[in-house]
Amino acid sequence: MRHLEPLLGGFTAKMAIHTAALRALKRPPEQVTLQDLPQLLEGLKPMLNTFIGALHAKVILAEIATSLEKAR
Repeated sequence: MRHLEPLLGGFTAKMAIHTAALRALKRPPEQVTLQDLPQLLEGLKPMLNTFIGALHAKVILAEIATSLEKAR
């Protein structure tokens, strides 16, 4: 969320994650596990491409993936 909030705002970032979880994983974000995060990021890609552009979306998603790898 901290990566998306500055770009989308708090509410839109929250809704983007919620929507991606429901579409990509068929469950709410509260039920997403660490193993689900790659799919969730992939689910965010189309929405981020629209909101911030494909290149910026690619960079942000890579940053998120890197942060998640460090957290594991």
